Amino acid sequence: MQHRLDSFYFTFRLSNHAELKNTLLKQIDESEQTENNKPKADDYYSESITKLDWSWSKDFSRPWTQTLKPFLEKDISNEMSSHGYKESYIQDLWFQQYTTGDTHGWHIHGHTFTGVYYLDLPKGAPNTQIVNPTNQQEIIVPDVGEGDVLMFPSYVIHRAPIIKTNVNKTIISFNSTVNLITAPVLEKLR
Repeated sequence: MQHRLDSFYFTFRLSNHAELKNTLLKQIDESEQTENNKPKADDYYSESITKLDWSWSKDFSRPWTQTLKPFLEKDISNEMSSHGYKESYIQDLWFQQYTTGDTHGWHIHGHTFTGVYYLDLPKGAPNTQIVNPTNQQEIIVPDVGEGDVLMFPSYVIHRAPIIKTNVNKTIISFNSTVNLITAPVLEKLR
């Protein structure tokens, strides 16, 4: 028997986006650890990503990760605390760059939360779509823009829709884990 348990997603603005954007894009452009991910020949899902570094997602010594990670962790920690969680850790961190015709089909991640930081999101580039876990017929398109971070439980089905216009989009994706509950939430539960 299935029982309903509502879930949630949240968004926030990366506090130092304006100062970080150009540096991060330059570091990503100069990165030697990249791969292309062109269409796979299977029926499970489709993906075509011009440039990414998923294979190095656990290597936090890459220059762009050293630039971003302290700011992202601070903002994630603040946001998680407001939702009753503490001790949030980034487990994986990678970038994906999309151009015309690129897409990342329906998929899920591991760990507790998945995040998408919209580093470069020009007009005409589609936002991430997520599926309501309690009604898989409902597709949600969160209202996000460049500089925003979207976070949702990692089991939530999501995708990057195909880019149909002549634009480039760069996102930084991550998986994080939370280990503890904040003291105020514990006190309310007692």
